[in-house]
Amino acid sequence: MQEMLSLKNLFSAKGLSAIALGTVSVIGVTGAAVSSSIASSDKIISGVTFEGQSIAGLNESSAKKFFEGEGAKKIHPLTFQYEGQTFEVQPSEINWSANVNQAVDDAESFGRGHGILKDMSEQISAAMKGRSVNLAAAYDEDLLKQKLDDIATQINRQPVNARVNYYGSGMIEPIAGVIGKKLDTEKIAESLKNPLNNLTLSPDAINLEPEDILPYVTTEDVENVDAVLGSYSTNYSPGSRGDNIALAASSLFDKMIKPSWEFSFNDTVGHRTYAAGYQNAGVIVDGRADVGVGGGVCQVSSTLYNAGLLAGLTPTERSPHYFKSSYVAAGRDATVADDLLDLKFRNDLKHPVFLKTYASGSTLTIYVLGTRADLDGANISIESSGSAYGTSVYRVYRKDGAVVKDEFLHTDNYHTNSNS
Repeated sequence: MQEMLSLKNLFSAKGLSAIALGTVSVIGVTGAAVSSSIASSDKIISGVTFEGQSIAGLNESSAKKFFEGEGAKKIHPLTFQYEGQTFEVQPSEINWSANVNQAVDDAESFGRGHGILKDMSEQISAAMKGRSVNLAAAYDEDLLKQKLDDIATQINRQPVNARVNYYGSGMIEPIAGVIGKKLDTEKIAESLKNPLNNLTLSPDAINLEPEDILPYVTTEDVENVDAVLGSYSTNYSPGSRGDNIALAASSLFDKMIKPSWEFSFNDTVGHRTYAAGYQNAGVIVDGRADVGVGGGVCQVSSTLYNAGLLAGLTPTERSPHYFKSSYVAAGRDATVADDLLDLKFRNDLKHPVFLKTYASGSTLTIYVLGTRADLDGANISIESSGSAYGTSVYRVYRKDGAVVKDEFLHTDNYHTNSNS
């Protein structure tokens, strides 16, 4: 009877709980002992892998050799290519190397050094689910940037403006421009950061794609230039005034005016100052003859005004002199003054036009080169009516001898005391 009662008590809920607790206690003690034994070992625990390869059982020395070998497979020269050129950067030149010690430390840290319970949990998890170790790398970003800059100096080039050569007698030669190149080294360096740090950079050559830098004057701007649309010449005497004329004229040489663009004489030539090379010469100030820096520049603006009218450009700002000028007919002058009076044109033609200026000896000539078809076969003349001191000016377009357009420009009234 006593035995039956004892068995019954043994299999009661309390008895079973005691047995389970005792069993767990035994297992826990055993597991803790095993975990402690593993933790005190110098070998990587079971379940730890690198890129699918088991590295369990490796001690520190063998693990270091393993990761050194894996790093050697992934460290290689950086090769760049551009238009048949090859540029190579050696790993040693940027101090690119695998972080072997860190990988070994990571592998050995699994399942040890965190306390018995946490170590045991990590060991069980690694054995059942696996734990992967990464091998990272480091490099000197400044050294890489220097190498990329060195490569860029061999690739980068400045754009070259297209131009139009004029040889006289209507002979015109468009010269193609050159597209510049600029390598964005900052962008390349940024794109290499993760592959270099994570040892995922392919050994294949990296194709460099520098940015195109278009010239200010492109080949397309000049390719249709085939004619002198308008030209005009005036005469001057050598001396300080003539030097001022030549200097201002040189500022206009090869200037381009694209369709819909407005050209400003003052903006293009700049302020007439001693620092800019201009000299004192005769000027008209408040209706009186005087001497001032840049005297004579109005002859350049007046010559340009006539050439622009004959080329079909649209004048948007122009002022006459106080007195009638000696170098152009009445109504065909255009005075300018720094920050006060300007000469402006807008190009309403379909293609760009280009200015060619020549001041040689005692003659200033300005040509406006453009596309013959833009004038639709018309010839332009400037005509006037009235007296020398009250002149109305017209621009007349003729085609096949017939007037197709008659455009009133302005009426100018000059003072009677004439001055040059």
